[in-house]
Amino acid sequence: MAPEVGGCGGGALAPPGTPVWAQAIVLGLIQGITEFLPISSSAHLILLPRLTGWPHLGRHFDIALHLGTLLAICVYFEEDVKRLFRFGQLTRQVAFASIPPALVGLLCGDWFERHWNHVGSIAVCLGLFGLLLGWADRGARLRREVQDLSDLEAVALGCAQAVALIPGVSRCGATLTVALWLGLTRREAARVTFLTALPVTAGAVLLKALRLGSPLPPDLVAPTLLGIAVAALSGWCCIGWLVRYLKTHGLGGFVLYRVVLAAMLLILGSSWAEGGLPSPPETPLPHLGLRGAAVSP
Repeated sequence: MAPEVGGCGGGALAPPGTPVWAQAIVLGLIQGITEFLPISSSAHLILLPRLTGWPHLGRHFDIALHLGTLLAICVYFEEDVKRLFRFGQLTRQVAFASIPPALVGLLCGDWFERHWNHVGSIAVCLGLFGLLLGWADRGARLRREVQDLSDLEAVALGCAQAVALIPGVSRCGATLTVALWLGLTRREAARVTFLTALPVTAGAVLLKALRLGSPLPPDLVAPTLLGIAVAALSGWCCIGWLVRYLKTHGLGGFVLYRVVLAAMLLILGSSWAEGGLPSPPETPLPHLGLRGAAVSP
């Protein structure tokens, strides 16, 4: 059954009757920003239903948002994307980095979603892997570039993406952590993080699209296109900002943000378990990791 699109919601931060086009804009912004910053989309999406009361807009919409962020990567790294089709060293590195997350996602992705997708584990992963990111950033040698990576080191980057299938880890954060451990400069670490995400995300989008089994409901066409546009534009801006920021700054601010948000989730999770805050709608919100399952308290 297609969701109603005449307006819904009503939470701490969302007035009743919030139109779907407004929801599409907010979800597109969350996708574009959290996908490209090392702060975990899961940790932010777990707060959204509590604060807004919005229902799920459907798996078509989830997948469409990822098309927006794929467009952002392709446009910002246009020259690198062209190099990927020349089947040189960069292509080889990205291919090796794609193997671990593809295998783990196919074999264990659903298991991670069922057993790790709740407030406590998301908060712990958010804080723990945030501290690991800070450790890697403080001890980084910051000398190497992407072309210096060996095949085995590319696989190590892929292992980081595989670990990031656990909600709360953050694919961007995990890949940046390993890239810094390998001695890449912060800017090159960001570059390789986004490039290695391309085939994995594209493959996940294609696989999920093939499994849909039904067309996009006509009343969601306009909100979905709006969500794609917002995710693409905000993602493109976020990539550009992060690459420029990392030229002169470290990742300490993101580490602090993750630790504070983790503590907040643990406190709020306790309140939710005790009934102190309203429960989210029965229908799950879209998960930006293309897992599409509800986040449990």
